[in-house]
Amino acid sequence: MNEVSQIFCFRSIQKFLVFGLQSLVFSLFLQGCATVYNPATGHREFIMISTGEEVEMGKSVHQSIARQYKFPDSPAKLERLRRIGQRLAKVSDRQDYTYNFYLIEDKEMNAFTTPGGNVYMYTGLLDKLTSDDQVAAVLAHEIGHCAARHTVKKFQAALGYDLISRIVLSQIGGDQAREITALSTNAVMNIVFSGYSRQDEFEADRLGVKYAYLACYDPRGSVETFKILEAGSQGPDVPLFLRSHPYLRDRIGMVEEEIRSAGQKYGPAPCGGPLGL
Repeated sequence: MNEVSQIFCFRSIQKFLVFGLQSLVFSLFLQGCATVYNPATGHREFIMISTGEEVEMGKSVHQSIARQYKFPDSPAKLERLRRIGQRLAKVSDRQDYTYNFYLIEDKEMNAFTTPGGNVYMYTGLLDKLTSDDQVAAVLAHEIGHCAARHTVKKFQAALGYDLISRIVLSQIGGDQAREITALSTNAVMNIVFSGYSRQDEFEADRLGVKYAYLACYDPRGSVETFKILEAGSQGPDVPLFLRSHPYLRDRIGMVEEEIRSAGQKYGPAPCGGPLGL
């Protein structure tokens, strides 16, 4: 066997061993974890991060946000945000943690969520929204990301093989929440600001309509909010809420269809208000 053949053979064996080890570790890990049914998505899902670990992760991320951004001294605005947010949170499909709502002093029109039920809105966006229905549209969308566990799922995908192998091989100690949080605060922030997939955005839009409707807000505020965001988005600073900008028309169309079917899906408007849906 010549030198080239030996190198090729060695690399082939190396790749086979690495792939075999990854497959073994992953299969062992899956055997130790059960899938859970998520009522928000209607599917059984593989979630390796517990609720307690997710909440601890969110606390750590919040500390980082507090160091990077200013929380305004605007009691009236914050009260409005939290009043609307808590009303929506009561109808969320996910009730295994407490939702928290924060206002960030920044002229950007943006909103985002982090693990553990923490939802943030920028003053630049809140000041553009003229009705509670429009504010509810944004918050309901973000609560949809929480309920569907989009942030945590992306986090799991980003952690990948390294954390999985460490858990399987018992290299993470008993206090997993603390160690996972210490490992991943920067990673979580990068994931949060990277935006969501097309599928995740459509799902959060659908859940946003559902939660607004069940909380007795007019879900047509979603369409109004999309148009406000679109009109105010210029240049490269596209809000995270609209990071999927190229198919915004598709999202509006889907939301309008979801609104039309809300009464059939969820029954008469719980508040008996004049939603006319």
